[in-house]
Amino acid sequence: MSHSSSLAALFLGLGLAAAGFFVGRGIAKHNAPMRSISVKGLAEKEAPASIAIWSINYNAAGNAVAEVNAQLEKNSAAVVAFLQKQGFNEKEFSVQPPAITDLSLQEREKDAKAPDARFRATQSVLLRTQAIEKIKPALAASSALVAAGVQLDAATPKFIFNRLNEIKPGMIQEATHNARIAAEQFARDSQAALGSLRSASQGWFQIEDRDPATPEQKVIRVVVDVQYEVR
Repeated sequence: MSHSSSLAALFLGLGLAAAGFFVGRGIAKHNAPMRSISVKGLAEKEAPASIAIWSINYNAAGNAVAEVNAQLEKNSAAVVAFLQKQGFNEKEFSVQPPAITDLSLQEREKDAKAPDARFRATQSVLLRTQAIEKIKPALAASSALVAAGVQLDAATPKFIFNRLNEIKPGMIQEATHNARIAAEQFARDSQAALGSLRSASQGWFQIEDRDPATPEQKVIRVVVDVQYEVR
């Protein structure tokens, strides 16, 4: 073999060895486990309810259907007048169909006393309003209906928050920001550097009454789960 051929073979061998070395290092680096941390970010916000629903229920009893219907009509008129006096308009409430039960058709013990009235009926006026501020004063004044002879069944107004889409983007952004703050603190405490975002997932939005005394005020929460690389 000539001198030049020997040098060429030597350089080729060195080149293949070097290539193998760097390829091996690259594979080893690629296969090295990637360190990461998972953190949670919370966003919380208070907001007033946007809708109130109040079913004002009342009863009537008698031995004739006509008698019962007359009581229901009187009670319905009293409830409607009460709501109008409280500042609600006719578009916000509606009188619901009555339900009448014939108690004489119900099974009872052999020696049980027959009911005082054969028929018993229930009816309600359903209020749905965005005027949240009027509900509590109206509830406090509802004793006037009892004084007027309306047999009320206790019914607590329900307060609903249905504007989640209006605040959702901002709350998710805040929760993600809080998650990054937590991740940065964790990385500093671990003497590591925070890397790029690997994954993120949004939890359920939770809407609760602020407390039993103020159900018209809501607390909205969301938690996001975020994973970052660390170096």
